[in-house]
Amino acid sequence: MLVSLTANAWIDFLQQLSTLLRDPVYYGSGVARGNGEPVLLIPGFTAGDWTLGVMARWLRRIGYRPYLSGIDLNVGCPKRKIELVGWRVEKIANESGMRVALIGHSLGGVLARGVAAASPRLVSRVIALGSPVRDGWKGVRTEVLPALRAVQSFWQTLVSAPEECGTPVCPCGFARAVYAEVAAAVRFDSIYTRRDEIVAWRACIAEDGPNHEVNGLHSSLIVNREVFRLLGAILAEDFESAAA
Repeated sequence: MLVSLTANAWIDFLQQLSTLLRDPVYYGSGVARGNGEPVLLIPGFTAGDWTLGVMARWLRRIGYRPYLSGIDLNVGCPKRKIELVGWRVEKIANESGMRVALIGHSLGGVLARGVAAASPRLVSRVIALGSPVRDGWKGVRTEVLPALRAVQSFWQTLVSAPEECGTPVCPCGFARAVYAEVAAAVRFDSIYTRRDEIVAWRACIAEDGPNHEVNGLHSSLIVNREVFRLLGAILAEDFESAAA
């Protein structure tokens, strides 16, 4: 089943990327332009900044100032990742003199929420792409959960992390950090797909912000033209509101 899911995901990714590169939205047509506002991109589980290059270049093309998280491989202690990304956000905010918008894919969206909850004065908004913002590991589809758990367990063994690492019962307080209430000043948007092959789509439905449904699979959300259109509209709305 996992092999089939992986093959389908790759096919969908290539189809979505091809469609995006032929769509006017990729070249900024019909998209509201930014004015150099900072946007930090956070990759998903087992992924790294290298997966978000297409989105970063597009954001720069339409007038924003994109930043990468510094995560080469998103595995290991998620609480530690929240702290590291938080320091990155603080540095960007100090350098730019502006609050930072966070866009996170999958686990990246969960981490972004944790950063926003901890540092609302530094974050303007969070946009989560296919992120299990409600149920954590319980929101992962049963077909792929054993494989993802195996990756996490291997990493825990490699670095001698506690068995509870990354779970709601971990003593580090990861769950409290992620699922803490986000301040009203930080808008939270969730973009999801009912065809998600990794995360049960209902786990992506946020109770404290708008939810937006798109077509496609989980892995291809980072190159999905519907997602890019939504990002352009959401970011412009956010910064226009902030300037008002």
